[in-house]
Amino acid sequence: MKPTVRRSTAALLASSLLLTIGRGATLPFMTIYLTRVYAMSVEAIGYALTIAMTIGVVFSLGFGILADKFDKKRYMLIAISAFILGFIAIPLVDNVTLVVLFFALINCAYSIFSTVLKAWFSDVLTPGEKAKIFSLNYSFLNIGWTIGPPIGTLLVMYSLQLPFWLAAVCAAVPLVLIQTWVQRIEAAQGEQAAIAWQPSLLLKDRALLWFTLSGLLASYVGGSFASCISQYVLAADYDSDFAQQVVAVVLPVNAAMVVSLQYLIGRRLTGKNIRPLMTMGTLFFVLGLAGFMVSGNNLIYWGVAAAVFTVGEIIYAPGEYLLIDNIAPPGMKASYFSAQVLGWLGAAFNPMITGLILTHLPHWSLFAIMMAAVVVAWLMILRGMSVKPWRGDEPEVA
Repeated sequence: MKPTVRRSTAALLASSLLLTIGRGATLPFMTIYLTRVYAMSVEAIGYALTIAMTIGVVFSLGFGILADKFDKKRYMLIAISAFILGFIAIPLVDNVTLVVLFFALINCAYSIFSTVLKAWFSDVLTPGEKAKIFSLNYSFLNIGWTIGPPIGTLLVMYSLQLPFWLAAVCAAVPLVLIQTWVQRIEAAQGEQAAIAWQPSLLLKDRALLWFTLSGLLASYVGGSFASCISQYVLAADYDSDFAQQVVAVVLPVNAAMVVSLQYLIGRRLTGKNIRPLMTMGTLFFVLGLAGFMVSGNNLIYWGVAAAVFTVGEIIYAPGEYLLIDNIAPPGMKASYFSAQVLGWLGAAFNPMITGLILTHLPHWSLFAIMMAAVVVAWLMILRGMSVKPWRGDEPEVA
């Protein structure tokens, strides 16, 4: 890796970590903030946050596609500035509608940054470096989510506004890092020439469609599993104290596994072995979900099942990025990664779907449905790999 690329990559990874720490210190406490400051009901908060997250995803799709037309460094700086604006505005305004809109802005800005970050890596890094950096970035995201919530908990004890100010400060540092260290890229730096920017072509790429649908189901299974497990434990007639114990076991196991193994496993993903490894990841997902189903009131079983489940997550996270990178033509990397953002809707709707399943079906059926969903996601990946790209090239992951 060239020294300039190494410095740029380090600055971007550090920025990703700092932004995630800011989000981790604030987003888990949005429910508490809306309840205490605006006396909103739990149902109203659920609708408000879902609307904000959906608005963020939809708008980030459009703005992410536009990123291919502009300098990615400047685009990331603009996204971070909007991110800071949202966190500064929330504690200053006195209107719940504005709070929801600024929360949507935060989600949109972060989604854009995340999309353009992946596109920058995809344009600049060699094929052998991409899996390593994608895995390293995912590890940093999990470190940020491990560090952020405890800091937010401490700050909330003094003031509900402090976590938002912390998030703004954490985001200000990446502005300096990116402006100082990240190199500009005017066009895709790859072996192939960049194609003409045509967003309409996204609708013609069937491989992209299959991978996006697969990501939707995979994020439903793995994106919010901690919250759905707590819902499951309560629905299974265990008390809230045991639910807290389960979460206290599952989350540290998940975080420890991701931080310690993500880079070691993820860096081994390549275009040649991605099919068997994604199959293995699906198997670990299914085994982990089966373990949750039979864990009952045994915390050791919950921990073991969480460890097995997390291996599937560790494989899928960089694997989904590589699948998109392998089909995205030079000059449209950001557009393709923006389309992949739609898959995050699966995680956003997980709590609502989980609630419906646990209300109307036997509680054990939750994990059975999730097993079926991840198997279908895997079949969609295989289908996407077999589709010939719209631009006429041979698929790189077959």
